[in-house]
Amino acid sequence: MTRYTGNHCPVCEQAFTDEDDIVVCPDCGTPYHRACWQKVGACMHKSEHAAGFEWQPEFGPEAEKAAHEATCPNCGTHNQPGTARCSHCGCPLPKNPDPPDLKAEDAQVPIYARDPSTVHKPDNSRTAPGPHIDTYTTDDNGGIYRREIGPEDTIDGIKAKDWAAYVGRSPMYYLMQFFRMSMTKQKVTVCLSAFLFGPAYLLYRKMWKEGLLTALLSLVLSVPSLIAIVATFNPSLFGSMPLGWVPVAADVCAIADWIVRILLGLFSVWLYRSTSKKNIDKIYSEYPEGDARTDALLQKGGTSIWAALLYFGIVLLLSSLVINLAGPGFVQYAMAMAGY
Repeated sequence: MTRYTGNHCPVCEQAFTDEDDIVVCPDCGTPYHRACWQKVGACMHKSEHAAGFEWQPEFGPEAEKAAHEATCPNCGTHNQPGTARCSHCGCPLPKNPDPPDLKAEDAQVPIYARDPSTVHKPDNSRTAPGPHIDTYTTDDNGGIYRREIGPEDTIDGIKAKDWAAYVGRSPMYYLMQFFRMSMTKQKVTVCLSAFLFGPAYLLYRKMWKEGLLTALLSLVLSVPSLIAIVATFNPSLFGSMPLGWVPVAADVCAIADWIVRILLGLFSVWLYRSTSKKNIDKIYSEYPEGDARTDALLQKGGTSIWAALLYFGIVLLLSSLVINLAGPGFVQYAMAMAGY
């Protein structure tokens, strides 16, 4: 059992020794003390088996190989050994050693820059071209030709691999759009997520200033409509205040809100590119190329699901406040409209 010596039992968290009686999970290969296995009665990673979890050693001759396989080939994030996908950008992590005919240099480049002819299935047979950035541009004579973006190619003076590390989720989509914008100088790109979720999308992509300003604008534009709802179902709350302006203001603000949504749907990707470039340029000036720069890009960039959820939580809280102010009449009306 020397293979497991020095590694830790996930139940008692004690290091294995050469004398220990060790059993191994038949599904993922996780080692346990026999007594610990009998105590829990199931693998500690049972919930992860369906996702393809495989135990990787933390100590021993295979540990270095496991750490290498846990490093994302797309953004460079160091993941927990045995993880199926990168926790930062979602790129599938390599599980098996590269087949003999796969070029060593191809194994080290981001998945978006792999040569499609070297993509293999788990059984080492060739398959259809894998994900990579395939875009079109023009030459000096105005002709159109296809170009694949590699990790060292630059977009707005920033290497593609650094863009991927900063963007995190969906790097192929954004790098393709950023490259197209840099070549065509166009700012318009349809982004359905930005149109539907507005400030939540900006906050999710860590555009803090833009997200907060848009959230505040959205709140201001919704005020006349909220006043109209409360005034309709609980008019006594406003007493003798003149409210003749409210319906007109609500219509104007509703139109303005739709305009803001459309503008976000068309220009959010350009805004994201501009904001990201400023942040990456600052990181470039503060860190030399290497692991320190990559770590800074990963930390500064990526996404924040908690910021988006916080925004939706505040919206729900304000909606609850309006419902309480409107009174039971509005609740009954809403239920009737819903068919209850």
